Amino acid sequence: MKKTERAFHEFIDAVYIANTREEFQRVGDRAAHALGFRWFAYFEGGDGDPTVVTSYPKSWADRYCDEQYQHIDPVLRQARTLGPAFPWDASDMAATRSMKERRFLDEALRFNIRAGVTVPIAAGYGRFGAFTFAADDHSPAFDRLTENSKDLLQMMGVSYHAHVKARMSDPLELDGDNVVLTFRERQCLGWASLGKTMQEMATILRVTPRVVKFHLDNGRRKLGASTLPHAVALALRRELLP
Repeated sequence: MKKTERAFHEFIDAVYIANTREEFQRVGDRAAHALGFRWFAYFEGGDGDPTVVTSYPKSWADRYCDEQYQHIDPVLRQARTLGPAFPWDASDMAATRSMKERRFLDEALRFNIRAGVTVPIAAGYGRFGAFTFAADDHSPAFDRLTENSKDLLQMMGVSYHAHVKARMSDPLELDGDNVVLTFRERQCLGWASLGKTMQEMATILRVTPRVVKFHLDNGRRKLGASTLPHAVALALRRELLP
């Protein structure tokens, strides 16, 4: 059995029994290394909050979500058009992109995210997904893998998406009120409970005030609160804050 086929069968077996975010992350990480890549990333989004599971460096993954880079990521833009799995190279892409996209690609390169292969996924109801294997260099083996194992990669991406949507339970999902707050939402509401302004929170978290407002608004909406003080009060009462 070829290396790629063996990695595919091990991946399918593992993703079938995964249930939590951590388990799905380990499945993707093992598959990436088995195929010669360094990281993997799964994204599903559209209207509403995106779902992201990845083994990228945490500082990059946090920044990507905080700055909502999914709106300017050229790899995700190409994945939106659907079609077969495609290879990409951050350096090559930068030459033909807008200034904003070039800044994004330069930042990814600073984290050594240089090349990879992405599987576009049709998620339904106006949403889309992408399953990516990435590396810190561009090896000719990646292009051969994409060309010779395109069907296997496509099945891996679609299978991962189907199982994540069907079974993944977020570790921040709580019993009782069944409220799910992301780490950043809890952070921002926590600082708000201490009387910090949006500008002060942005300075503390090293993000823009717009990003802080985005997380506060999401937290308020999830809690069903009419105002920010109301959201803070509900979050404190339910012991959701750090």
